[in-house]
Amino acid sequence: MKRSALTLVRLLVLGTVALASPKLTASPELYDFGVVMDGVVVEYRVALTNSGTSTLNISSVSYNCSCTSYSLPKRSVAPGETVAMTVTFRTAGYSRYAQPVSQTLTVNSNDPTRPQLPVVVRGVVRTIGAHEGAPATLDAEFYVLVDLRPADAYAQGHLLGAVNIPFADLTARMNELPKNRVIYLYDETGIQAVQAGQTLQQNGFLLARAISGGLARWWLVYGDLFFAWAPGAARTPPTGTPYYGTFNVVDPTRLAQSFLYLVDIRSAEAFAQGHLLGAENIQFTVQDGIATWVASLPRAAPGTALAIWIVDADGSQATPIAQYLQGQGFTKARALLGGIAAWRAAYGDTLLYPSL
Repeated sequence: MKRSALTLVRLLVLGTVALASPKLTASPELYDFGVVMDGVVVEYRVALTNSGTSTLNISSVSYNCSCTSYSLPKRSVAPGETVAMTVTFRTAGYSRYAQPVSQTLTVNSNDPTRPQLPVVVRGVVRTIGAHEGAPATLDAEFYVLVDLRPADAYAQGHLLGAVNIPFADLTARMNELPKNRVIYLYDETGIQAVQAGQTLQQNGFLLARAISGGLARWWLVYGDLFFAWAPGAARTPPTGTPYYGTFNVVDPTRLAQSFLYLVDIRSAEAFAQGHLLGAENIQFTVQDGIATWVASLPRAAPGTALAIWIVDADGSQATPIAQYLQGQGFTKARALLGGIAAWRAAYGDTLLYPSL
């Protein structure tokens, strides 16, 4: 009788020990990074949780490629505790393989039911096409173009991509401009642009530049090249004598040699929530609409270049439009690779402004 009781106690103890065990879970076990260009470094976090009833000990994390690495702040995880493991996958050279590509890290622990837990990173890696541009390329080319004329003059016609901040409103609206970007300023003749440049410089906008001679000088050199006119507007030259100034001015040729035009094709609602400063919002519903719009675009003159960037949410819709533009002779047309999502992944909300 005593022996039977002792055996029962032993069985109960062994059962309790068996129940008190660690249990490892990972979220996500599979991370799909979508599509990136060759050379991008993918980095993300995996939540490792001990959902068991005793301490989880992670002995090692193994992987079979130097392109993959991880960091783990601790290896002993209490019951109910979660630690974040950072996984890094370097994609350089992976565009040459069959797609999608993947790498696996194995988390080794004292979890009795799953001592080896695989964590997989997967996605498509490809080379960038001639009709595509990486966020870093757009970031390098980016500038802000400011039209200082009154709103009614701006509405009649202005340089493509210019934002309108009337000279009288500049001081109150400085917060709408980035301090770490080139800012080109123009008015009718260049006088107010020079004054505006001085004001911005005094307030920390060290890259503010006035376009020498304003629109009057632009017209003498290029006519209405790269202009956006209101329907039915009279295409008349600016009035006044160009003022050339000497303080932080640039010749119109500087701008015309690398003229930037951003076209955001997302919905009006998405555009209003945040868009690249200076972008124009255009939605295309049918191919005929795209063709009509392309036919209306100005053609670069000798010594000038028009860089058109098509921007959408993820790059999928922008890519065929950029390809079409290139086929129509706009050789510097590009889709933003990965769209606004890729821009945010690289730079957060930098240069993204809501509609006012």
